[in-house]
Amino acid sequence: MKDFFTSTNKSGHFSKVISGIALLALLVVQSCSDSGTDPIAPYDYYPLSIGQFQIYQVNEEVYSSGTKEPVLKAWQEKDEVTSVNEDSSGTKVYIVSRSTRNTAAQSWQKIKEYSVRHDPDKVIVNLDNEVLMPLVFPYSPQVTWDGYKYFSLDDDDPRYNTKHRYEDINKPLTVNALNFDKTIKVAERTDTTGVAQFRLGYKQYAAGVGLVTDEQTNFDYLQEGGVFIGDRVIGSGTRRIRKIIEFGISQ
Repeated sequence: MKDFFTSTNKSGHFSKVISGIALLALLVVQSCSDSGTDPIAPYDYYPLSIGQFQIYQVNEEVYSSGTKEPVLKAWQEKDEVTSVNEDSSGTKVYIVSRSTRNTAAQSWQKIKEYSVRHDPDKVIVNLDNEVLMPLVFPYSPQVTWDGYKYFSLDDDDPRYNTKHRYEDINKPLTVNALNFDKTIKVAERTDTTGVAQFRLGYKQYAAGVGLVTDEQTNFDYLQEGGVFIGDRVIGSGTRRIRKIIEFGISQ
């Protein structure tokens, strides 16, 4: 058999093969771009650097048994990266300080710290003694994962036995008059049509910014003696929505 790479007659065929491979690679790149997969870098949707901050407006509704109207609460939260360390494997671990205030006229009051780590295939957040996995790579609508696999949830926790998935990959979004060219949505819970309860949890991230929206809603409908009262009347539960109002790098 003649050597494929040294045959004069087949050198042109080799060139065509290379051209075909190059064309295939180009089509794959275009396909990925058109289908909305990974942004430029895996960590674009959860960037970390010293001094980086986000400020959120938080609104909460709390329903309790025996009360018709919810208790409404509103405040602001500020997350700021204050330092970076290395763990035993040499991976950088960023420390984030969270502060709150009731209105923009008040001073910030620090309430906690939490840590964030960029792993090769995921983002890990250690917050309130819970180790969370908010993002994994690659960004694809076919990817699903257990965002709470690193700690145990009680079976009555609304997050129990749920899977995260990506939606609206690399899509533009406007939040509180802030325009973001490229965002991604992580759907956490979408049980919103049941007769006994309403469960909705999702987060949205903007490239170069991080978290921009976070809604966590868990309602149980009103019952008496095992019989539902009215049509999906909320008996107890909480809705909390965080939306970004400012972001940047502290000087």
